[in-house]
Amino acid sequence: MKESTIDLLHIAESNLLYSFKDIRPEEVNKQAIPGTNTIGWILGHCFSHFHMVLSKTCQDIQILSEDATHYYRYGTTKEEIASTESMLTFEELVDKYLEISAMSFAYLKNLDDTDFQRVIFPEIEETLERSIQRISLHFLGHVGQIVLIRRFLGNPGSSFVGGSHPNSRKMMRDGWDTWWNGSKSSFSY
Repeated sequence: MKESTIDLLHIAESNLLYSFKDIRPEEVNKQAIPGTNTIGWILGHCFSHFHMVLSKTCQDIQILSEDATHYYRYGTTKEEIASTESMLTFEELVDKYLEISAMSFAYLKNLDDTDFQRVIFPEIEETLERSIQRISLHFLGHVGQIVLIRRFLGNPGSSFVGGSHPNSRKMMRDGWDTWWNGSKSSFSY
């Protein structure tokens, strides 16, 4: 169970990261259609959800501020988002997520199978395994949105879902890492 749960999360994460590979800085905060979320906000939303579960709840470590988490949470109105500036540049947001992700995957690797059956959200009786499944599905749902937004913006990127096999996932991640490390400074606004 541990291995397949972690593998599912890796697949979802690789697709989420790959969904914005080769995006142009001017596209990050551009609405494809009035009233829709931007790619930057969608990624912040996914990243802050991952952080809330695997950093804050499971490890009692807070890397994203409460203000940043509020900005990206489900239920924040479009008006509030439009009238508030994100506390993080896109470069900072992605780099903080990469830090959270590395720390969280290391944490998961050190757990036993039985730890994945531990209830982490008692109010809804959700186990760590179910929470990771929810994060993975959440990521993949938003990957579909990002792909569609990119098409509207004229920069379709690649399709999804890839990375089911570890070798193809590694190739995706290596390509994404090369792109991000070579271009992230252009997202420092």
